[in-house]
Amino acid sequence: MAHLTVCISVMIHQVKSPKRTPILSDQERFTLNSESGLPLYLQIAHELIFRIETGALRTGDKLPGIRKLAKDLGVSFLTVNKAYRWLRTRRVVASTRGVGVKVVLTLEPSGEEARQRSKLSAFAEKVVAQAVQNQMDPMLVAQSITHRALAHQRRTVPTRIIFVECLPDYVDDYTAELRSALSDLQLQIEGVLTTSLENMVSTRQPPGKGLSSTDFLTTTLYHYDFVQRLMAPRGQRVVALSHTLDGEAIQKIVSLPSNRKLGAVFGPVDPAPGIMKTIEFYRDLPPGSIPYAVVDDPLAAKRVAEKADVLIYTAACRDWVAKLKNKKQRSILIRFVPDQEAINKIRMLVKREKGYWGKSVTQ
Repeated sequence: MAHLTVCISVMIHQVKSPKRTPILSDQERFTLNSESGLPLYLQIAHELIFRIETGALRTGDKLPGIRKLAKDLGVSFLTVNKAYRWLRTRRVVASTRGVGVKVVLTLEPSGEEARQRSKLSAFAEKVVAQAVQNQMDPMLVAQSITHRALAHQRRTVPTRIIFVECLPDYVDDYTAELRSALSDLQLQIEGVLTTSLENMVSTRQPPGKGLSSTDFLTTTLYHYDFVQRLMAPRGQRVVALSHTLDGEAIQKIVSLPSNRKLGAVFGPVDPAPGIMKTIEFYRDLPPGSIPYAVVDDPLAAKRVAEKADVLIYTAACRDWVAKLKNKKQRSILIRFVPDQEAINKIRMLVKREKGYWGKSVTQ
């Protein structure tokens, strides 16, 4: 079993009580297990939540910077960023530019969730104690339990989710990321084009196994109204999901030298202003610093492309970029994938309406 065990060397200090003992010492261990089946970003998030629950972290405490923690853990900064986003969506931490990430919630033992956590913690303590008593490695016991839990999970019937978007590339990228991020749940995720859905509804021919057998019909915020109007006569609920840019493209954009001139071109259906805000944020640039154009205006798009050292584009204008005469110009394709909020939303819906393990075969 390959464990990645490193020290967090960053000392975190309580803001309101400067005399308090530092939260983390150099000797404390932060352990990631690449074979546990749990994504690394969730392992990081769960470790921080555990420290909040046990009082090691308190409201106002500052967490390590994303790049510093990533370096100390030997993981990508995107992994740590994803963990912090996961915590932000739960209002456990908050981030302020120039200040960093701070704990804004101390998980006090109250309510049903706190009681469940307490029961789980007591049960886990008992299992660890029995493992030690029987001269077993607690980490091996935990891994064995994980494997058995995954085997139990595979014996359940998957929850069916249909995702609707306007372009094949957008459908493929989004659904692929959903499957990866939600691989610990039993889900059957399918993609359908908006044009196909419209045709199926108008001809009363539902896609595949039929919309009636779909647990959740989802789409992006930009197509929510359109899909909602289509499905309203059927009484089918539509779930709106948010999105972000894929990690690979962000990493390429971040790694570019600061003196490189960037430009971007988009298709007519792309949410260009929102994309540019994200790109400029990761480049540490003020809004409006990077020029962009929509390929529906070919002259404007051509001017942007000619002035850029690196051209950023989406799948909607892949053909347009392929026709450019400057073949030596570097280009970066950005893909749309679900953000952490969308993933959390699916998790919440599945847990609330189907139960964490999906629909049991025995039901």
